[in-house]
Amino acid sequence: MPDVLSGGTSGVFLPVSRLRRGQSAARRVYRVAMNCSLTRALRTNWSAFILVVFLAAAATGCTTAVSSRLESYRSGALTTRARPVLRRGMNFGDAMEAPNEGDWGVALSASDFDEVKAVGFDHVRVPMRVSAHANPRSPFGIEPRFFARIDWVIEQALSRDLAVIIDVHHYVEMMKAPERHADRFEAIWRQIAMRYRGMPDGVVFELLNEPTDNLTAEVWNPILKRVFQSVRQIDPQRTIIIEGAHWASAKDLRDTLWIPEGDAHVVASFHMYAPMYFTHQGFGWMPSHYGTRGVVFPGPPASPLRASSGALAFPESREFFTRYNAEPAATNPSGATSVLEVLDIASAFKARTGLPVYLGEFGAGINADTKSRAAWTRLVRSESEKRGFGWGYWDFCHNFAAYNRALFSGEWIPEIRAALLDP
Repeated sequence: MPDVLSGGTSGVFLPVSRLRRGQSAARRVYRVAMNCSLTRALRTNWSAFILVVFLAAAATGCTTAVSSRLESYRSGALTTRARPVLRRGMNFGDAMEAPNEGDWGVALSASDFDEVKAVGFDHVRVPMRVSAHANPRSPFGIEPRFFARIDWVIEQALSRDLAVIIDVHHYVEMMKAPERHADRFEAIWRQIAMRYRGMPDGVVFELLNEPTDNLTAEVWNPILKRVFQSVRQIDPQRTIIIEGAHWASAKDLRDTLWIPEGDAHVVASFHMYAPMYFTHQGFGWMPSHYGTRGVVFPGPPASPLRASSGALAFPESREFFTRYNAEPAATNPSGATSVLEVLDIASAFKARTGLPVYLGEFGAGINADTKSRAAWTRLVRSESEKRGFGWGYWDFCHNFAAYNRALFSGEWIPEIRAALLDP
């Protein structure tokens, strides 16, 4: 991604390198203001100063206007066709779940919602690191400016008849010390539920993304039950998404997830990236045994692929690449079987419980070749729909991109768009 914070086709643009730590206030003002469709491009060395002086009023005006429109949705003066059906969606990943929006090279703009709506998606899932913007001490208040940003996201979605999932994401402290953070986690959700009580039912809550580490099923289920019931006291009919431990695995969905009884507004979710040596190949933020590039889908490759030293040193990956180079497509670990096995586990849960199931994340990373990415994506999407699962692709424009965002414009990657949406 370029060293620029982008406001989309109608936003403002500023090199990130000019917004240093001493100008963090300007950066925060900028991130709000850029979504008010300002058209001035500020590129000089004194841009940060202008942002503080010139854009603060615009940001305040934008926030006030959004709040007014949300109240109109709440009162019924404004209506939306967004519904919590969640058939085909897009994850706006790596934006609001960064420590601060923009830190990972992605900041949301109004044009992102336009693009998603225009091609036929019915909802967006917006991961948010709310925990980074809530006071560490009781009563754990969420920062007003972050709440204002959530307001903006909701308004952008509803005004385009898109349902929107508010997803509490990357609560890392909760994963490491769940009992210590349980009260804070509940307080965060009570604040969110209170703020958006009475909003259209196209606003959906996802309590926690991918419980993992010390947040095992045995620890997670009592906390999940407690927080779910707390939200239900405030908003009895809001659609709530829940998921199991071990990174929202299909196995934990089937085997360990606590399910509220008699609640008609619950959706059970899981995530699916199998085979990981294909979907996550070559990313520097992954362990070294995922470092082998050139993995295709479906396998086997036309000629044997030499695995990286990190992969050869790890028994699981060493076995994967031995089989990948030798076995036919029917049994190849980078083949359809690896996908269908996971989907069938989730399907068994759906058959047993009757609950709607949502595949909240699936995606093939940009280090794989486009043909393989498209083949994998089409398989997961089509087989999920056969099983009656709604889905949200990860992600819009970053490490697993379906869309190439440029400085002043962007375009869908044709093969990925077709894999997601074409018959």
